[in-house]
Amino acid sequence: MKLDIMTMSLLSKYVSLIFPDYRFEKILLEFERTMSMELDFTQEAKNSERTTSCFRKNDVVKVPHVFWELTTKEVLTMEFCTGHKVDDLDFLRKADISPTKVAKALIELFGEMIFIHGFVHGDPHPGNILVSPRGQGRFSLVLLDHGIYKELDPKFRLDYCKLWKALISLDVQKILELGEQFGVGKYAKYFPLIFTGRTIDSKSALGTQISGEEKTRIKQDLNSLGMDDISSFMESLPPDFLVILRTDGLLRSILGNLGAPRHVRLLAYAKCAIYGHEEQSRLESGAINRITLQIKTSISYLHLRILIELARLLVQFNDYKHKAKDKLSWMLQKISREVLGWYKALM
Repeated sequence: MKLDIMTMSLLSKYVSLIFPDYRFEKILLEFERTMSMELDFTQEAKNSERTTSCFRKNDVVKVPHVFWELTTKEVLTMEFCTGHKVDDLDFLRKADISPTKVAKALIELFGEMIFIHGFVHGDPHPGNILVSPRGQGRFSLVLLDHGIYKELDPKFRLDYCKLWKALISLDVQKILELGEQFGVGKYAKYFPLIFTGRTIDSKSALGTQISGEEKTRIKQDLNSLGMDDISSFMESLPPDFLVILRTDGLLRSILGNLGAPRHVRLLAYAKCAIYGHEEQSRLESGAINRITLQIKTSISYLHLRILIELARLLVQFNDYKHKAKDKLSWMLQKISREVLGWYKALM
């Protein structure tokens, strides 16, 4: 591993000499750190037990038990758990398990990791998440491979909660303000595009497809970016953000494979962001203040949920409208063919 890291480091330096705008040494250092962690199996076992503790009240999440008497730095011995890859649609259909329910459970699991616990599984590809049937459409999500975890900085976690609240409500001023705190400056305007698929000045409803005019404007804007912009953006991001981006990218891919509606992710993240933001305040408050905070949190979540649900209904309405239009067009074509057939028969 050390030889591979050294080779990658040398190649990176040579490339940066030829292309000065290429500056990804920071990513290489983070890669080296995470790989070193993954090769220590006692650390993986500790991560596994900490995750078990975080989700002890969640009966959907299953983390294999560690047998410490048979575990060393080089050998990890865990409970054997059965299941199929989380995006195995054929298996889910045969087991009568709803792919949308699996997607919802999955994104809520990782939303809680990111926004509330601040302890994030760094490699959630389909092979590391199994669906284990429990009968009558019920299931467990078995979480494997706890080698790479990222413990988020408490301030970063709270700011990330604030960012998602601002993204859902498209609070432009707050997004730009948080961009300054994250150190990305002018590139903060791309946060809505990266996370929710709409521009910072979008007029489209949350969760809907952006307009053709917006697509054209996005292409023009992105075409104006050079390698120096991309390097500057990546270098400016805190290390915690790089982990979040990778994790969210993998999760979105799985949700896409499961055919989950876009609002499932938005709603789960909105809920976790609100509860994560108020978590510290609840810990520091007295009993009466905790009740007030709980009410405030519930109202904030209800407000964001209404925004997302309205957007979802709008998407469904547009889908029904297009389907009705297609159906009507098909009926008119069929009637036209039949009329033409009768006319030819009469002639």
